Amino acid sequence: MDRGKDIVITVRSQDANSKTLLAHAIQNVNWSPLYAMQGCDEMATCFYDTITGIIDHYLPCVAMKRHTNDKPWVTDKFRRLIRCRQHAMVSGEKTKYRMLRNRVQRMSRQLRRKYYDRKVRDLRENNSRSWWRSVKQITGMESKSTVPLRGLADELYDGNMEALANGINEFFQQVAADLHPLLDSFTPPPADHFPSEFFIVRETVELKLSRVKISKAPGPDGVPNWILRDFCTELSGPVCAMFNASIREGRVPQRWKEANVLPVPKTHPPRSIETDLRPISLTSTLVKLLESIVGAWMLERIENKLDVYQYGALKGRSTTHALVDMLHHWSKAIDEGQSVRAVFIDFAKAFDHVDHNVMINKLLAFGMPDTIIRWMCSFLTCRRQRVKIGEVVSEWLEMAAGMPQGSFLGPLTFIILTDDLRANCLTHKFIDDTTLTEIIKKNHTTYMQSFVDDLAQQAAQHNMNVNTKKTKEMLIGPIAKNPPQQLTLSGTTVDRVDTFKLLGVHVSADLKWTQHVNAISAKAASRIYFLKQLKRTGAQMSDLMHFYTAIVRPVLEYASPVWHSSLTVAQTETLESLQKRALRIMYDDGDYELLLILAQIDSLETRRDQLTSRFFKRQVLDNKSVLHYLLPPKRNLDVIDKLRHAKPYELAKMRTDRFKKSLIPYCLASYQ
Repeated sequence: MDRGKDIVITVRSQDANSKTLLAHAIQNVNWSPLYAMQGCDEMATCFYDTITGIIDHYLPCVAMKRHTNDKPWVTDKFRRLIRCRQHAMVSGEKTKYRMLRNRVQRMSRQLRRKYYDRKVRDLRENNSRSWWRSVKQITGMESKSTVPLRGLADELYDGNMEALANGINEFFQQVAADLHPLLDSFTPPPADHFPSEFFIVRETVELKLSRVKISKAPGPDGVPNWILRDFCTELSGPVCAMFNASIREGRVPQRWKEANVLPVPKTHPPRSIETDLRPISLTSTLVKLLESIVGAWMLERIENKLDVYQYGALKGRSTTHALVDMLHHWSKAIDEGQSVRAVFIDFAKAFDHVDHNVMINKLLAFGMPDTIIRWMCSFLTCRRQRVKIGEVVSEWLEMAAGMPQGSFLGPLTFIILTDDLRANCLTHKFIDDTTLTEIIKKNHTTYMQSFVDDLAQQAAQHNMNVNTKKTKEMLIGPIAKNPPQQLTLSGTTVDRVDTFKLLGVHVSADLKWTQHVNAISAKAASRIYFLKQLKRTGAQMSDLMHFYTAIVRPVLEYASPVWHSSLTVAQTETLESLQKRALRIMYDDGDYELLLILAQIDSLETRRDQLTSRFFKRQVLDNKSVLHYLLPPKRNLDVIDKLRHAKPYELAKMRTDRFKKSLIPYCLASYQ
């Protein structure tokens, strides 16, 4: 049993008077010395020394002690009552134990309700972030321990968290130890003339600063995001000057190339540093803004050149688009009596094993201007990171390769890196998720082994490694009755599965949705439990409804255009029962139709139908959409004029209900 412990945390003072004095100080800073400086490094040092000096003076850091398992509403009296109850249980005094147990439950409800009334009730309108944080604390959604990965530290380093942080950082560094640092020869020489198209205006910087999300943690520079947002007008001038100096010089200040890495567990609890942790990098907010500007310049030049089957990190594309495309091809093939052999490729440490030399070569192949190449070379070289676990940080280590996960340029550069990575079959991509699809005609041979070998060879040329343990294959259609020999990768047999979680959706070999419905139902049910906990605090109905619509319902609707039209009646009822349960918790039971009227919401089936119709009309019928090519040819205009109820698209004969109920045929029949 985790009893928790007392810990010391460091937080900044939040005194209102001090914040007023800080605001006055920032508004009266004279930035003339910064504007007179020539180099971006010197400018960055001046900027940070000035801002951090003001923050440290008016909002100094203070140490606070708290118990890791304490809820915000717990009092000393409640703790004493808990101890009495436990003593009665250990002593075998059953009558006294039951009495104290009931008193504990009543006091718990009273304390939570009082805390909610006093602290939380008005936060949702005034400070949604604080409201959500408080709701997680009240309902128990937040982890009991404020120090993550303690179990891993106990197991590997005798509880030494600092040693764990250093061990994790050293492993993350070694992932790309086989790659060479970026060659100096790739950096273009300084230009005599700076192109005006790369000049950044102050208004652009001020707009970006005003949209900074204050809920996100700052990077190693330690400047709180609320400072950047609330004083966007005052800070846009010096920040714009630093941005232009950085682009003009093709140089990124060192503190913008540093990252606090948060090791996020892939499994709970994590058992291994090598397999169970994902590094998320927190970099300076300012460099993220500059990355977004540079990224926009890059996209302007390459967007129309990228692989049409790449659905990640691009405007107008999503996981839903990728899934619709894949499942349409699969369903159509089965309808035509063919078979499908799908392989789900997983790349080992995809973002952490990016070769910078290959990356710059790709940018050059796309014809990227020297100004951007020069800046990217500086951005990629001499990067440093440290692992941060709670209040514990590791030593700094320099990274020779890889892209920071959590940066703006990370996904964009990765899709550029893998743009020409494709086999001689349908190859769908969503950033680092790659799916190969082979359509096999009846009595024909499968060539998937050669396709997989070819892709693995291409990946090796990019210095990317295919993770054979996580790569899976699925057989769909008649081929499953007489399966071919299993695939091999690097001498390892690829596992064959009947169900696979593809881009967040559980896809089965029979193209039915039983597994997916069961999975999202279980996940939604666990969140409905926390809705019940919130109800016990005395939360207002509007807050309960906000919790349901923001936390529970999205689980039941994720990528619904992909699977809504193919649900059975029983599956529809299963999903609807979860909304019924949530409404009956909020309204203390009642007729479902009446509760929908009281709550002013639609049934889940109605909402899914609306979402599907909207997706089809906006993302398929629009001739600019990436999915428009899936539509059948349009009817001849003369035919449409002659027929009274002719629809623009003619549906071909379909043999199976599975294909009839897939998105494109279903929507053509229902929404034209």
